[in-house]
Amino acid sequence: MPTLIQDSYALRIEPTGGFSLLDWGADMCPQDALGTDQVRSVDLTTQLIMWTDELAIPLNLPANAPARHLLHAYQANPALVCGAAVFTGSTRGGTLLGLTEDQALVLVDRYFSRHRDVPRPRR
Repeated sequence: MPTLIQDSYALRIEPTGGFSLLDWGADMCPQDALGTDQVRSVDLTTQLIMWTDELAIPLNLPANAPARHLLHAYQANPALVCGAAVFTGSTRGGTLLGLTEDQALVLVDRYFSRHRDVPRPRR
């Protein structure tokens, strides 16, 4: 039976609140997605990892309130996140997996459903 090849993505969240869906091919790595040589991983679930620039705090990169806000869905007291953050799937057989489009959209939805400043329709 042929294997169905599924598109794979990473979700990048900027300190400004911008969200980007990145193509996550076999040759992608967190260093490429973040534009840095040293990365730090935070395992959030068995299927979700957040990646940040290891040197973001020493380099005085801006705090990433949107990424930290999303972390509240997974951790009671999340650490400070500075610079861009990238969310991917977990690893399997030494390969870092991307997210499906649905998994990435669940993250975005989780952020907005937890965010209190979402504009409400006028009555």
